Formats: sequence, C-alpha cells, structure tokens
Amino acid sequence: MIEIKGITLPVVLIEIKEKGDINTLVEEISNRISSRLFEGSYVLIDCKNNILPKEDVEKIESLLSERGVRSVKKISGGPKEGFVRERLLIVRRHLRSGQRVEHSGDVLVLGDVNKDAQVVATGNIIVMGKLRGVAIAGALGDEGAVVVALEMEPQQVRIGKKVAILDEAERKSPGYPEVARVENGIIILERV
Repeated sequence: MIEIKGITLPVVLIEIKEKGDINTLVEEISNRISSRLFEGSYVLIDCKNNILPKEDVEKIESLLSERGVRSVKKISGGPKEGFVRERLLIVRRHLRSGQRVEHSGDVLVLGDVNKDAQVVATGNIIVMGKLRGVAIAGALGDEGAVVVALEMEPQQVRIGKKVAILDEAERKSPGYPEVARVENGIIILERV
C-alpha cells in the first residue's frame, strides 16, 4: 500500500500506491517513519495515478503534522509534477551558531548566517549578509536552486544532491556578492 524512499536528506518520499481509509494510511505512515532514522526529516507524499484527491492528501498531511511529522506540500500525481512552493520566508535577524531555519519554498535572510547555523529550503536561499554556516537549497533534489550571499564564506553548500564543503582557507569572501549553482554536475561560485 505504501512505499518509503529517501530522495535526498532530509527528505523522505512516501508513495501511496493504493487507495485506503485515511486514518489507516496515516497510522501506517506514522508506524513506518517512527524510527530514529527518520528523525528531523521532511516527508513528501506522492499519490500514484492520482488515487487520492488533493483534499485527502492535505488531510493526511494535517494528521501527520499533529503527530510531529513535517510535510512538504505536493500536488497529487507523479514526481515529475513537482511540489507546490509556499510563499517566501523572510528571516529578519542574524542566525547564530546552532540555529536552524527550514522552509518549504524560498528563504531570504536579512542578516548573517553564522558558523554552525543552518538554512534548509526546498527552493532558493538568499542571504543579505555573510553566509558562514550551512546552506541547503533545493532540499527535494532541485538542482536548479541557487544560494546567493553578499559575502559567501560557507562551511557547506548543498544544492539538490550536490555538496560543496569548503576548508578554512577557501572560506574567504572576495568582497562582492556571489551565487552558488550547479553546473555540469558540480557546484560553482560566480559573481552576481
């Protein structure tokens, strides 16, 4: 009835292959993802062949949310249809070490992202300050997402399934805004 697959950390894809009672589906999903392995992950629900109407998928997401499971909005249908990005999240503060911002959509940080802070977005990440922490853009595997910062000095940048880890020597900003994006299968930095 249900199949669980990893897309890219921290996202788990749950494929609903057969129509069933909503409460039964929620119970089965909750039981399957109760392991610590899935702790802190997002859940993306995919209904094969539109077997559940959008309203039922939203009910499942709502019930899972009540149980502490974070869901990313998805249109019923195949994975090629993509997900529904919610509006832009604007963070009007600096992110200090240990702080984490997660959003299903694009994130704009009006401040710095300090070392050991994280920003996770299913869309793009824009930092109007210094990026010294971790930026995970396109968390659902979207390698078309970008990370932009006025001063790019990240510990790590992830875009889709691609990862770039910089050592201390490489983390010196050239003094102008840069964009990180995927080109030819690798993450590159270029001037904005």
